[in-house]
Amino acid sequence: MICAGLSSLAIALAATPAVASARMPASWTTPGNFAIPAGDLRSSISLYSRATGIQVVIAANDAAGRRSAAVRGRTTAQAALTTMLRGTGLVARMQGDLVVLQQETVSAGAYPVSTQATGGDEAEESSDIVVTGLRKSLESAIAARRDAIGLTDSIFAKDIAAFPDTNVAESIQRIPGVQITRDAGEGRQIAVRGLNADFTRVRLNGMEALATTGTTDQRGAVNRSRSFDFNIFASELFSRIDVVKARSPSLDEGGIAATVDLHTLRPFDNPGFHVVASGQAFWATRTDDVGPRAALVVSKTTDDGVWGALVSAAYSRRQVIEDGHQTLRWATGGWTLANVASTIDPALRGRLNTPASRIVQPDQLFYPRTPRYFIFDHDQKRLGLTGAFQFRPSDALHVNLDVLYARLKSSRLEYFLDAQSFSRTDAAGLPQTTIKNMVVDGNDIVAAEFGNVDNRMDNRRDLNDTKFHQIALTTTWKPTDRLTIDLLAGVEGSDYSVDTRTLQMLTNNRDFSYDYRPNDRVPVMTYGFSLTDPSAVALDVYRPRINVVDNDYRVGKLDLAWRENDAVTMKAGAAYTRYIFDTAEFGQDVTSVRGRAVADLLHATSPYTFGKALDRPTGTPSQWLYVDFDKALPLVDPNSTALTRNPQNDRRVKEEVLAGYGQLDLTGEIGGLALRADAGVRVARTRTTATGAVIVAGVAQPVTFERQYTDWLPSANMVLELSRKVQLRASANRNITRPTLTSLTPGGQVQVNTRTVSVGNPDLNPFRADSLDLALEFYPSRDGFFAIGPFYKKIGSFITNRTTEQTYAASGYPIAFLGDQKVAQPDSRFLFTQPVNGEGTSLKGLEVIAQQAFTFLPGIFRHLGASANYTYTSSKTDYQISPTQTVRDSLIGLSRHSANATLYYETPVYGGRVSANYRSRYLTAVPGANDNDIAGVNAATYVDASLFWNVTPRFTVTLEGVNLTNQAEDQFVDSSDRVSSYARSGRQLLAGVRWRM
Repeated sequence: MICAGLSSLAIALAATPAVASARMPASWTTPGNFAIPAGDLRSSISLYSRATGIQVVIAANDAAGRRSAAVRGRTTAQAALTTMLRGTGLVARMQGDLVVLQQETVSAGAYPVSTQATGGDEAEESSDIVVTGLRKSLESAIAARRDAIGLTDSIFAKDIAAFPDTNVAESIQRIPGVQITRDAGEGRQIAVRGLNADFTRVRLNGMEALATTGTTDQRGAVNRSRSFDFNIFASELFSRIDVVKARSPSLDEGGIAATVDLHTLRPFDNPGFHVVASGQAFWATRTDDVGPRAALVVSKTTDDGVWGALVSAAYSRRQVIEDGHQTLRWATGGWTLANVASTIDPALRGRLNTPASRIVQPDQLFYPRTPRYFIFDHDQKRLGLTGAFQFRPSDALHVNLDVLYARLKSSRLEYFLDAQSFSRTDAAGLPQTTIKNMVVDGNDIVAAEFGNVDNRMDNRRDLNDTKFHQIALTTTWKPTDRLTIDLLAGVEGSDYSVDTRTLQMLTNNRDFSYDYRPNDRVPVMTYGFSLTDPSAVALDVYRPRINVVDNDYRVGKLDLAWRENDAVTMKAGAAYTRYIFDTAEFGQDVTSVRGRAVADLLHATSPYTFGKALDRPTGTPSQWLYVDFDKALPLVDPNSTALTRNPQNDRRVKEEVLAGYGQLDLTGEIGGLALRADAGVRVARTRTTATGAVIVAGVAQPVTFERQYTDWLPSANMVLELSRKVQLRASANRNITRPTLTSLTPGGQVQVNTRTVSVGNPDLNPFRADSLDLALEFYPSRDGFFAIGPFYKKIGSFITNRTTEQTYAASGYPIAFLGDQKVAQPDSRFLFTQPVNGEGTSLKGLEVIAQQAFTFLPGIFRHLGASANYTYTSSKTDYQISPTQTVRDSLIGLSRHSANATLYYETPVYGGRVSANYRSRYLTAVPGANDNDIAGVNAATYVDASLFWNVTPRFTVTLEGVNLTNQAEDQFVDSSDRVSSYARSGRQLLAGVRWRM
């Protein structure tokens, strides 16, 4: 029973309610069977009162907009109410025979636990711990996992606009089985259980989403895939993130690895009037610049609980500088033996041009293709705006309108100092290079002195700009007590462009040496000219480029739920999604500037010192010449050179999906044990229209392919409560991941710098996989959680790449695609790759999770807590490396081992935490090109920490540190671990304040 006359009481979803007693009803500690689903608080109170006979009173305006947690299984009335209120910050107090629900009267962000224990699991806890911040977030995540039927892990904001990490991807990596890739010193994309970012579907406020940006060439350049770039969004915009690893039929298909649900802030998440403002100063140890980071949230709900509105804004600017060394792979052969000094051992001379052997390399000698130092200067500006409007005229009708706008603008300056002769096979490249001396270790030339080497100072500026928008309207209508109708309609777009300007300065036929013996990741390199003398080099080429990638979604959904009784709910629904992917490239090679002097194009004073973040060996240069683009571009390109559209990158995919499902939700008992389950089937018809360019008689011609396929996707999930603290979870489902977008388009993309050609295949079938998940979970308390869970996936139509190596001229592609032929020539050997549906593969693994707040410890130690998880994943597949050869190796992107650990200490006034994330080695390519068998990224461990001090209940001071150990990003080629790219970006610190009204 709900009494509307009380004006100051409330209930919601409680992580830590207080229960105090004056006179307990007789049924308060009597065990009973409960089957109360998560949902509207007022409905849950009615179900609770009917089940217990206990009268619960609450003010209507306090109950409005709040939701309760699910209560299922056998427990006491007190424990059931405690569970039902989890996460709301409400207390239950006895007044006679009534239970009165009140809002807690503690400082903002603080929520007390039980003050008196009279029975039940949740009541058996300490009496005076105050739950705040991270602890509150972790408790909410435990409750969400426990209540879910499918396998779902969640992250909750610590408070309004206060996510646990400053970056969304870095928060998600705390979830078991999730690994991330980084760009500019922060998380960008995620992989789940060994499957790379293309296998994870991302939804934003219930809508499928795709946001893309770009990065350096070595990290993949322009994102034209289905991989979601999380670094576009400010973490302050989100209240919750769910990672669903075992889907139900009602969940959209598409993510074999997982579905990530992002939820932005809404007013009824925190009823009442709230204003939250925060500000931080960002500083990376490699720079001298301090960047601002700020957020503002204003939220208001009406006293009658009918209307709610929220607006939020977040802005940040960060500058990060990376130092490093690249080789762009190691190569073999191509030398002119007459140019090799006679003093070199004849046996070594004879190995210099040993023929390629692909798998076995007994005699080959490898050298770095393009040994170079580099400096990357990233300057990012991120803006996020949200609006949320909610209308709840009754319990039967809820309407939500969510609006989101995000923009990521970044300027990236890339300065390279490289020896380019080793990557050129024309007469002016490697064939004219002389070898004066060399040192061999195994199959590698680890140190050498050369003559007639062309050295290049490569200066590049990328102006990246991503604009993302979403409008989503959702409605929940309950025309009867049994029928629920959910509607969603939304539009969304992500528009990305990058304006690239490259100025290359060249000096020919110079002495050059390298030595990897002191440091096999950053060698000592010497040059036969002054690196700071402008007269020693001349401008060689000016190369402007513009790339554009647009993603556009239109989504409509209808979901129906009929509650037959407390034990059976029948669901059905339909969804339509229209997705359009468009990409284009424009460019020009301007050679008329060749030979121009460069003195007037340079920075007057060098803005960088190379190696400040590296373990730089003695003898490496600290400076060279750097182009000042603001000064140089008006001089080199006063008339803004007209750019030519590149037809090989004119690609478009239109994807239409019509899906429907039927699902049965069950709640009951088996052998006296509480059971929750769902089962059903989803059917999805996919129609694709792919347009690209194919080469006809050396000319790129646009062509369009259409195809259609249908998938039936059954799934079932079950949770069996073995006891009040232990439950067994089991899931089985079939799912698909549709092919990468560029893989679907006909034609190909020529990458001159890396000498690769990617050819599409519009006839690809999707990845199809059957998955099994088990988990045994132990919940000793509301702030404790332990689990172990094996998982298995059988991927029946795994898409793999068929790779061949041949000269560019033999491929039939237009010679014009090579540009000015300074980097590659028609007789240069290129790696041609095309995706095909190969044989299936399997993936298996194990997740182990431990999380506990140490409230049982005495004194100050009760404020400690820890969270840790470990994931083991194993899978191999066959890769075709030539028309007649295949090799078997790990999946691309799969790390066999990953782990997270967090130790925290929190009181109502102060606290902090330190976190570590480990990811073992993973592959990025098989083969690794140039006769290297593989390419990949070596293992890494990142350590972060944060501190806070609540100066007053409304004012908080914070300090955060990211990558405190200055972990390097270490890319390699070949099983012998040859360096491909090695970079450090330094530590990052954020100091700030937070104010809440």
